Amino acid sequence: MAETVEYLKECADEIKFIRHLRTCRECQLETSLSVERYGGRGLPWFFDSNNFDSFLDEVEDPRFKECPRVQNYKIGSYWDRTTDNNETMRFINDRIDWAEKHIKQQIWIAVDYYRLLKEWDLNEPRPMEATLPF
Repeated sequence: MAETVEYLKECADEIKFIRHLRTCRECQLETSLSVERYGGRGLPWFFDSNNFDSFLDEVEDPRFKECPRVQNYKIGSYWDRTTDNNETMRFINDRIDWAEKHIKQQIWIAVDYYRLLKEWDLNEPRPMEATLPF
């Protein structure tokens, strides 16, 4: 139960970050620089194109089907000065829109899981081998 509560706190922090990022120009600038310079390393998981996007390519999970792919954007490189901040911000906004929906779904799933754990009577006698249905 404690791990589920911790997971819910992490999800809530990610939602707070997303909402803040939508309004804070300074954080938008820093996020766009991180995406262009380092592929989103050091940012929340949904921006890390080095790890998360390679995971997207390997897994055929329907929950990630709608995720905006970094290769569909013309994100330049800060290092070779081919940056297009409008395209980078479009990627960031699309990715946080997707991530917010995904994280909210995960929150509901975790809340249901927590309720099931809380209602589970751990003092019930364990089923004996003879009473199991198989």
